[in-house]
Amino acid sequence: MDQEEYRKLLGRMQALCSRSEKCRTDIRKKLEGQEVSPRVAEKILGDLEKESFIDEHRYARAYVNDKGRLQGWGPVKISNMLRTKGISDDIIQLALSQADQNLFSGKLKKSLLLKNKAIKEQDPRKRHARLVRFGLGKGYGYSQIMECLESIKNQLMK
Repeated sequence: MDQEEYRKLLGRMQALCSRSEKCRTDIRKKLEGQEVSPRVAEKILGDLEKESFIDEHRYARAYVNDKGRLQGWGPVKISNMLRTKGISDDIIQLALSQADQNLFSGKLKKSLLLKNKAIKEQDPRKRHARLVRFGLGKGYGYSQIMECLESIKNQLMK
C-alpha cells in the first residue's frame, strides 16, 4: 500500500470516527472488510488513537449512556457487550460508575411496569417469575430487580 492510498484510507476512517464514537474493534472490523493487512490496520488504529479519533474511555461512557437511556439496558448487559468489543474491565467499571444510577433504576421500574401490563398470566407467582426473567434479560442484577419489584409491589397488583 503506497502513501497516497494510506492517507485516503486514514481519512475515511477519521471521517467515520467523526460521525459517531467507535472503538478499536469497530474500526478493525471495518478495515478487515476492506481487506487491509493487519500491519497497516494497526498503524491506522495507532494514528487514530494518537489524534484522539478513537478513545476507549470516551467510547465506553457514550455506550453506557446510549444503551442505558435509549434501549433501557442494565449494567450487566452493557458490561457484557462492551467486553465483546474488547474494552477492558477497568474502563467498563469506570464508565458504569460514572453513569447516573437513578437512570438504571428508573428505566427498570418503567419497563417492569410496562411488562406487567402486557402479561396476561393471572397467577401472581408466575407473573413475578416472568417479570424477574424479563429484568434479567434486560441486563439488570437479580437483587436490583427484586428491590425494584418490592418498591412497586402495590402498582403491580392493579
